[in-house]
Amino acid sequence: MNDRTRTRTSPSAADDQAARKAFNAALTGLRPRVTMERDGLVLIALEAARPPRTQGAPRYLRFDEAAAAGAVEIREIDSGAVPVVEAITKDKPVLIFAGDTIVGGKQNRFINVTIWLPAAKATQIPVTCLEAGRWDGGEAMRFGAGRKADYALRSMVNIQVGQQLRSAMAMGAPTGGAQAFAADQGAIWNEIGQRETRAGRSSATASLHDLYEEERGEAQPLAAAFPCPTGATGLAVAVGGRIVALELFDNPATLAASWPRLVESAVSAHLDHARMVAVGLAQSRAHRHPDPEAIGRMIDRASAALDGAAVGLSIGEGLDIRLASHRIAGSALVRKGHFIHAELFRVVA
Repeated sequence: MNDRTRTRTSPSAADDQAARKAFNAALTGLRPRVTMERDGLVLIALEAARPPRTQGAPRYLRFDEAAAAGAVEIREIDSGAVPVVEAITKDKPVLIFAGDTIVGGKQNRFINVTIWLPAAKATQIPVTCLEAGRWDGGEAMRFGAGRKADYALRSMVNIQVGQQLRSAMAMGAPTGGAQAFAADQGAIWNEIGQRETRAGRSSATASLHDLYEEERGEAQPLAAAFPCPTGATGLAVAVGGRIVALELFDNPATLAASWPRLVESAVSAHLDHARMVAVGLAQSRAHRHPDPEAIGRMIDRASAALDGAAVGLSIGEGLDIRLASHRIAGSALVRKGHFIHAELFRVVA
């Protein structure tokens, strides 16, 4: 049975509380391990106060490795639909992260939410277009794994999806279907256009990936300055002297394998922020390093926001937790009472 025919219900009260508890445990005692800085971009590797529950190899394949090994296929549905594509797994579960991108098909897309794709199933997943000027005809129906989107764009999509989910839940609509995790497509296309203007570049198809490719020569040397510390389970990203994002994983091996992609995401956010400063859309701050207490405050705000978090069925397997307050936004995936992944973002007051 695939996602087209599976019946969806809300999580039980017990599952809801277990998910909140698992996420809170992942936040508790999180502390800086190594701080690195280059040209104003600060990355802080994080470690858990207690060893993570998951040791050794993860029980899932990351999407980028699964795609390379032919263990998952993502394709357009029928003749194509902008906000939804279909993932088909083989004999192992696959974890696809919010902010991953897929390239090809009729247009490049952004993955809206972290999803545990069960083995040997077809699952419809919510996506957002990153290429306004292309809608291929013919047989362009399949996708490859693209680079991870930058943290600034990921923050936009996370907040938009959270608003969509809360609205759906307020009306009594069930979560768990791809439509419940939609982003604001028009706003994302507008953001890509503004980025092209700031960068003084343009693409024939208004493609965000083309902009990333244009900045590669500037980005690669900067990304090389941030090696992955061993044993870390999370990453804090500071741009413009402020913590803008935290990303947490259930397994050090997952973070280590994902590290180059995460750094790439941080570097692109940093470069666009520099362009915003240059055109007067952001302030230039005197200090490069964030306040030493900033990570602790962000973690405390996430823990406090858990009380009012929206918890619903995720796509695939597990529960989706959505945080929203005037200072922080974010989401987490918890499966069978075990924390899997979270992304947290600073909200500009």
